[in-house]
Amino acid sequence: MKIVDMSSEAITRRLKTVDQLRELCLSLMKAKKDSDAKAAQNKQANAKAEAKTKSL
Repeated sequence: MKIVDMSSEAITRRLKTVDQLRELCLSLMKAKKDSDAKAAQNKQANAKAEAKTKSL
């Protein structure tokens, strides 16, 4: 069985790593929401442009 370093320095290092991963996940979630919103806007704009082109 692998021995886990439980010193205060090792625990602090692991907690900092987890915090960095959490921040990354939150940033990625926000970026996905922003990307999805822009994609929806582009889709609407393209649909309007296409409808306008068809009516001409």
